[in-house]
Amino acid sequence: MVLFNEFKFFSNQFFLLLALSQFIEPLKVGFLFAYIAPLVGVLSVTLVKELFDDFNRYKKDKEANDAKYK
Repeated sequence: MVLFNEFKFFSNQFFLLLALSQFIEPLKVGFLFAYIAPLVGVLSVTLVKELFDDFNRYKKDKEANDAKYK
């Protein structure tokens, strides 16, 4: 779901299409790594941030669910 939300942005779609275009031999300009690494880097940082946020939300929900009701 996080990846779907990330590719709603034009810039991420652009870099994905640019990276995918490098698999087509007539469109290949340089090293494949130079096109895929920035996209993977940005997506990795986003996924780690979402993981951290979800884990913190889980901890707070667990605290709220375990609290005694007055």
